[in-house]
Amino acid sequence: MSEGNLNIYRMVKLKMNIIDRVILLICSLCLTLLSVIIIFIPFRNMGILSINNIDFIINNMKDNYIYSIIGLALLFGSIRLVFLSLSGHGDKGKVKYLIQRSKYGEISISSETIVGLVKSVSNKFTGIRNIRTTVDILEGQIYIYLKGEVSPEINITQTTEELQKKTKEHIETCTGVDVNEIKVEINNVTAPIRNVK
Repeated sequence: MSEGNLNIYRMVKLKMNIIDRVILLICSLCLTLLSVIIIFIPFRNMGILSINNIDFIINNMKDNYIYSIIGLALLFGSIRLVFLSLSGHGDKGKVKYLIQRSKYGEISISSETIVGLVKSVSNKFTGIRNIRTTVDILEGQIYIYLKGEVSPEINITQTTEELQKKTKEHIETCTGVDVNEIKVEINNVTAPIRNVK
């Protein structure tokens, strides 16, 4: 991926993060202010935070709907933060995209597309079966994790190195993006296929 395309990818990712950070900052400041008010309410003569002043401020807020709009904005921001915190751990199941720019426009390549390209290579290898593929796209770099089983008669090191090499070449040729890493995990040996006469 060219430096310009990588910068576009980073800018899109950064814009989303900036919005979430601003929402988090505003909610944190409001929570801090509310905490300070709650801490000092029991003390009767605390100047601006006295019960009389708070009662005066609350009475002035009545019939002023700007405060309702501010409250709704804070509520929506808080709900967004709750959803972000709950869905943050589920990123692995989400489809991610490589975003590239060409002279004709934008090209988005999904992580599922890369999984399909990996399967097209891995299906050609004999001796490796039941390969499950996970693709991570981080800052315009591709990370591929393969997990599968091997036949007992193959040389695991040679076969997996060849699989890594062919997969890297195929993905880079098809997408034009560098594959940063391909990890292979062999978790079982399959039973040999018996010839039945």
